[in-house]
Amino acid sequence: MIGMPKKSHKQFINREISWLAFNERVLQEAQDKSVPLIERMRFLGIFSNNLDEFFKVRVATLRRAAKFGRGSLDPMDFDPAETLAQIHQRVVKQQLVFEKTFKALSQELARHDIHFVDETKLDAEQKTFVENYFEQNVRPYLVPLMLSSKVPFPDLKDNVIYLAIALGHKNEKSVSNHALIELSQILPRFIELPKRGNQHKVMFLDDVIRYRLRKVFGIFAFDQVHAYTIKITRDAELDVDDDLSKGLVEKMSRSLSQRKRGRYVRLNYDKDMPPSLLSFILQKTRIRDTENIIPGGRYHNKKDLMRFPDFGRKDLRYEPMEPLSHPDLKNKPVVMDAIAKRDVLLHYPYHSFTHIIDLLREAAIDPRVRTIRISIYRVAKNSQIVNALVNAAKNGKRVIAVVELQARFDEEDNIHWTQQLQEAGARVIPGVPGLKVHSKLILISRKEGTRTVRYSHIGSGNFHEKTARVYSDVSLLTANRDIGREVRKIFEFFESNYQRNVFRHLIVSPFSTRRKFTDLIHEEIKNAKKNRPAWITIKLNNLVDAGMIRKLYEASQAGVKVNLIIRGTCSLVPGEKGLSENIRVVSVVGRFLEHARIISFCNNGKPLFYISSGDWMLRNLDLRIEVTAPVNDERLKHELQDYLDMQLSPYAKVRVVDRDLKNAYLPVPKGKQPVDCQVAAYAYFKGK
Repeated sequence: MIGMPKKSHKQFINREISWLAFNERVLQEAQDKSVPLIERMRFLGIFSNNLDEFFKVRVATLRRAAKFGRGSLDPMDFDPAETLAQIHQRVVKQQLVFEKTFKALSQELARHDIHFVDETKLDAEQKTFVENYFEQNVRPYLVPLMLSSKVPFPDLKDNVIYLAIALGHKNEKSVSNHALIELSQILPRFIELPKRGNQHKVMFLDDVIRYRLRKVFGIFAFDQVHAYTIKITRDAELDVDDDLSKGLVEKMSRSLSQRKRGRYVRLNYDKDMPPSLLSFILQKTRIRDTENIIPGGRYHNKKDLMRFPDFGRKDLRYEPMEPLSHPDLKNKPVVMDAIAKRDVLLHYPYHSFTHIIDLLREAAIDPRVRTIRISIYRVAKNSQIVNALVNAAKNGKRVIAVVELQARFDEEDNIHWTQQLQEAGARVIPGVPGLKVHSKLILISRKEGTRTVRYSHIGSGNFHEKTARVYSDVSLLTANRDIGREVRKIFEFFESNYQRNVFRHLIVSPFSTRRKFTDLIHEEIKNAKKNRPAWITIKLNNLVDAGMIRKLYEASQAGVKVNLIIRGTCSLVPGEKGLSENIRVVSVVGRFLEHARIISFCNNGKPLFYISSGDWMLRNLDLRIEVTAPVNDERLKHELQDYLDMQLSPYAKVRVVDRDLKNAYLPVPKGKQPVDCQVAAYAYFKGK
């Protein structure tokens, strides 16, 4: 069975295979006829983008582990070499489903007057358009490289499309010459041809180039010129040196340049490529491991389908859900005064992220505000959050920003924002040595009369305007003195790493998260054994920590009812007699990416609710700064319970997670229609 551990360790599901099962759920969305057609095409892009990152990070890590025999370090005892073989087997099958789905969606688009055309299907007018487009927009960016055994093979860029060119003559059996063309990332991947009536025609950029290939290589006498797509994925691990004479920004900049030359971990290629050309490429790239060589269709980088045009067809898109103003903040002239009256819980993307931007803009000009502290992991390209902080610093506020320079794939942006903030006069703390700062904190200190009032933000999502429109997250805004005091302690730790504080209200990794949640689970176990009400509900992105999984098994065996909502990787085996028969796991995958972490405990009939920035993984529990906050307001507890109930409803459109990773939808009672719990959540918050 794919993903099963050794006989003595049947209590876990392989995390890598579980993740691939999650990505299969994304692929299912592309196949789901209840999803609008263009959105289904975009789910193919999400699937492809996810898989690219999986190879860059997880497969690259497994390869290193297999090479150095580090399988014994896996607490679940999965052998990395075996896992790599299983990944290859599963990915090849998923690629076949992907290609079949893409073909089916293309045919369905055609029935809606949207047609893919390639270089062989152009009429005279379209040929003229493509020729002109090529000369004006594409040709200036093409740099064909002639390849031979005598010339060094170029370093291929990560996740960039290349056309491997076979040049030859009709009367020759073998290919005479090889060449390589890089597709510029500046150019759009999809080219819309002139519209005729209701008919839309669209070409891949690859095919626009194919149409003019003979001209590109016109100085040669070849009468056979064919292009085959290849894509390389590189190891994305950063090697940050320990030279104490260098600053972290300098070390990160050097590491980023080295990442661009990271080891190749995957080659995707057109399965119709001539064997001699494939052999030449494999020889030059030195890719030998068969599990890292993935055959595919004519087109790669299908992640570009995330930006597939909509052709103005609103009927083929999701109905818009404009972010809502929170009733406690709507039309309030001073955000901090509203927060002082009562705690506020923001649910994105249902609520508007503008409330957070307004809070910081207000703090930037409020003469009573003395200090603004913030921890930044990822922000938008043109971040209004950073602009507000820059404005605050220029207005004389003390701004302290903890910017995590090792936020994967956002390192360059965060170096840029560090420099911007420093130039404005803000103090920037570039993370904590040995720990990633993954918490999502804001602390605004305002002088009100003779006392200082602290306004705190603790959330599950990044301060990122764009992702706040598509990620499902939750943020707590509070003027609670105990919370504010402890958020202040966390920033003291950022400023003085040797200083260790005690937290009585917040739960902070790596200091207390594992211990605190273990204790809370144990309390439910004790209550169950005394025949008191006992239940646990946990909503996370990923659950893979062996210790916490074992504790949940213990709770199940004691009779505690455990409901888990896990979007991505889940190494826990639910519903297993004698182990986990009281544990149920579902996964929500839909138009929004579920990113919120919410944990609740029965607590003998007096429920406890928490929101958190971290999953239950080794890195989040023990190797990062993560912050979990209690939600104390009874009104907000009911709100969280209602939200969780929507995703645990017997009518919800969710997948059931089981040992076999079948990804079956939750069976809805006969005569009932499945309910999209994200649409239901929007209606719920709109009603409030």
